[in-house]
Amino acid sequence: MSDVSLNSFKMDMSRRGFVAAAAGVAGLALAGCQPADQTGKVAETAAEATVKTVGVASGYNCSYCYLQGKIKDGKIIGVEPGPLPNRPGNSNACARCMAFVEKVQDENARILHPMRRTGERGSGRFEQISWDEAIEEISAKLKAVMEKNPQAASFWGMTGNLTTLANQSVNRFAFNIGASTWEPEHIMGDHGESIGMFMTCGDPAPGHDGEDWYNSKFLLFFGANKADTYTPVARHIAEARRRGTKLVVVDPRLSSTAAMADQWVPINPGTDPALILAMMNLIFQNDLHDKAYLANYTCAPLLVNDETGEYLHPSEGTYCAWDTASNSVVEIDPADAGGKDDQTSGPESTLALTGSFNVDGVNCHPAMDDLMAEAAKWPIDRTAEVTGVPAEVIHQLALEYAEATPAGIQVTQGTNRTRYTYATSRAAVTLGAVCGNIGKSGGGVGREHLGVPIATTGDAVNFISAGSIFNDGEWYDVGEKSDAFGAFYEVLLGPYSLMADELIAGNAFKSSEFYDAALTGNPVPVDFLYIAISNFINQSPDANKIINEVFPAIDFIVTADPFRTWTTEYSDIVLPVATYWECWDVTNDGPFVRMNQPQIERMGESKSDCEIFSLLAKELGVGDYWSKTDEEWVRTFLGGSEHPGMESFDMDEMLKTGIFARDDGVYGPSYPFGDKKFSTPTGRIEFYRDDLVPFGEQVPTCQRVDDNPEDAFKDTYPLQFIQWHSRAAVHTQGMLPTAIKAIEAEPYLVMNAVDADARGIAHDDVVRAFNDRGSMKLRAFVSDGIIPGTTGMSQGWTPEQFIEGHYQMLTHYTKNAVEEFISATSSPFNDVRIQVEKA
Repeated sequence: MSDVSLNSFKMDMSRRGFVAAAAGVAGLALAGCQPADQTGKVAETAAEATVKTVGVASGYNCSYCYLQGKIKDGKIIGVEPGPLPNRPGNSNACARCMAFVEKVQDENARILHPMRRTGERGSGRFEQISWDEAIEEISAKLKAVMEKNPQAASFWGMTGNLTTLANQSVNRFAFNIGASTWEPEHIMGDHGESIGMFMTCGDPAPGHDGEDWYNSKFLLFFGANKADTYTPVARHIAEARRRGTKLVVVDPRLSSTAAMADQWVPINPGTDPALILAMMNLIFQNDLHDKAYLANYTCAPLLVNDETGEYLHPSEGTYCAWDTASNSVVEIDPADAGGKDDQTSGPESTLALTGSFNVDGVNCHPAMDDLMAEAAKWPIDRTAEVTGVPAEVIHQLALEYAEATPAGIQVTQGTNRTRYTYATSRAAVTLGAVCGNIGKSGGGVGREHLGVPIATTGDAVNFISAGSIFNDGEWYDVGEKSDAFGAFYEVLLGPYSLMADELIAGNAFKSSEFYDAALTGNPVPVDFLYIAISNFINQSPDANKIINEVFPAIDFIVTADPFRTWTTEYSDIVLPVATYWECWDVTNDGPFVRMNQPQIERMGESKSDCEIFSLLAKELGVGDYWSKTDEEWVRTFLGGSEHPGMESFDMDEMLKTGIFARDDGVYGPSYPFGDKKFSTPTGRIEFYRDDLVPFGEQVPTCQRVDDNPEDAFKDTYPLQFIQWHSRAAVHTQGMLPTAIKAIEAEPYLVMNAVDADARGIAHDDVVRAFNDRGSMKLRAFVSDGIIPGTTGMSQGWTPEQFIEGHYQMLTHYTKNAVEEFISATSSPFNDVRIQVEKA
């Protein structure tokens, strides 16, 4: 039998220690910024002569860092930042990646052999079986389900390893055999951020290079705790401030980045859109909006029908505006959109931004009127009451942002994990456009960090590469559903509705529908579930529902993972997977192509994800599609590429270094949308969408204030509960190696002293946090570093690290009709009501 429980560790931490940890994070974040020698040459002493230095691409879903590992006697003995070609100042390795290798080499943490459940699900009782037995049993179950209904076999992949073969194999296999798979971003809670960006500027992940922040006069971060969660840019934040850039962080808690800032603005979670709308209202009132930019590059002047709210279309695909010079309507063709990358807002315009007009008998007005009317609903006093931000601070932020040109905004996923999850990023992009900051150096509104710039023709810098740099045609050939497989990755961060027909035809569904599918068979039944690169229970909302309803409705569950997890305990077969230190793989992130090869012997009998599916493919009759080894796939991807960015690629050199700087890469400060061309229907920044008129969402709003089912529990559960990513782990896979315990050794519930005192709770008391869905018991961390009325904790902790329960037993998955219409509901992990009592 195998025992799948893990040890938990405890560490005392004082309130003073918490504040010191937050305030001192800059030093910690910056410590991993540079390799010892940026030339990559390691001085070897006699004692070091047996140490081998290797290049490794991190598979973590965070910064995608290029690492250098130190190998001695077949063991990883150290990790440091690897030198980035052409970008020596951007090398990075954080504490997570450095400490992760301990867990990689810990046989007590790893799954070493295939295992079959012998007790009840959740009991932790398994027996070791052979790979032949595991593949035979999985194949037999899968074939039986496929014979009845191929859609009833589901394959679930997440982001536990983002190198290509590891990440894509699970979905490739599903498309290959005609089974079902699920778009991951929805249930994981990242999708709202992507959609808010996409629906306004046509790009789900625009970003300025960190060095471009040096050109900013003012940086406004909504959440965006870069110092902990995207450590490569911590140095750029510090340097920008040294050069005179003012940094303001709006966040319910004193994050590490907020501690680095000139000003921390505590805010009630989920009310950021209200603050942004109030800022716009003040900007309009003070006539500080950039009228030329709004007229030239946004939907502001486009006319909409007074009665229906629909855009006026003089011909198919075109729009119209009112020209005040000629006092007549003019046609606006999206094909003519764009401008020069000259740091200006374009020429003075005579297009009307406000007013009432009649075009061919239709009463109409510019879309700008709707935005101004919505912003006017947020006067400063109401906004202060809703957000918890003092009126004078709201006034200060609005005027400072509008008058500091250029000014940049950062919004990342955590800020959007409340109901109407797209609302903050949508409002933020609109604010950036109102002040003419998008497409300018030092400005922008982004979620990504160093960006992923690729050179293109003209003035533009393309931050999403057009087409793959790899020779991967054979990989994307999965037979009948090849087009759907391609669509799956094409729309990964974008709206599901963009390619819904192709995805549904390929049995690729919204992950927002997965619970319903398992329980009701809609949109498809789930009789077989294969989980890869995901600790599903720990990282999905409403764990009690999963354990008590969703998983019991599924006949057979397989989980493939390097580590023992909460999810493996509820699986019928568990398979041991090799890590990115043990496998061949490849990835392309912006200007860098990175390659992994086995650097240590694999632990136990672990196999790569691609190898596992190659074994299953033979049993399912599709072995010809999986005839290559991992190394052969990597060599095919790289060696056969005819992409111009690979013109100088040398495989022998790649085998030595593990990294290649693309020939078409951009290796300096860069920013998107310099040409002011946006991939939207209008070709402009679109803060107005006429298809959202029925929902009252045609312009950015803060409907969550009046439409939030969780607020029905306010009287019983008066505290809001939020989660955040910390510098200690990326989700669950990096939890608690020895070095990490110095940062964070056990879960704490952070509470403001006002809330703790009202409940007789002192710092370090054991408390019970609960609601109708479940509870958890852990220690309280009483601090002024979180806004009153809100509690929270870092995420990634697993059940054995709690005294009782778990934070995902408090969360929920409540669908939102608007999000489902646009794409899919993103998990509102930070819209949770709880009560806390001393245990």
